[in-house]
Amino acid sequence: MSLKSELLRARVSPTSKSRFEAVAAAHGVSPSEFLRQMVETVSDDAPAPETQHVYPPKARREGKVTVRLGMEVREMLAKEARGQHVPPSTWAARLLTARLRSAPQPVKGERKHIQGAFRQLRGMATNLNQIATVMNRGVFTGDSYAPTKVELNALRQEVHALRGDLARYAAGRFAFLSGEEGSDE
Repeated sequence: MSLKSELLRARVSPTSKSRFEAVAAAHGVSPSEFLRQMVETVSDDAPAPETQHVYPPKARREGKVTVRLGMEVREMLAKEARGQHVPPSTWAARLLTARLRSAPQPVKGERKHIQGAFRQLRGMATNLNQIATVMNRGVFTGDSYAPTKVELNALRQEVHALRGDLARYAAGRFAFLSGEEGSDE
């Protein structure tokens, strides 16, 4: 029999449940075992669907790899891990996962900072649009200062440049984590 790792549930009426338990008892097995036998009997001829995930979910670590590193490499790994505020084993797992999946696996704090920075830039762009709307209406409240169109365009260009810098930083983290940083390809 294969491993029992998945749970199957169904809601039935109390009467149906009682009848099912009685039939299972008549066959000398528990309701759970009887249901398992029924499912296997019905699904034996059905083709198995292709698996959805090639890799296990990133939160699950199903295997362990032990690697011996030279002292220099170990110290470099530990230094990078300290910079990310994670243990060396977690950092090594992120690097290997990113390389094999060809996708970045930033650590929790780094991911929060990148997302927060993009959120701040969106807020700045929204504020600039609101200022432009007020300027177009010719209504400015508050103190006597009102930005000029040139100043507003300069601010927009700065936000655009910051967005580009942040995107390049995130792409650089991708290249670093996936091992493409120093390749000549």
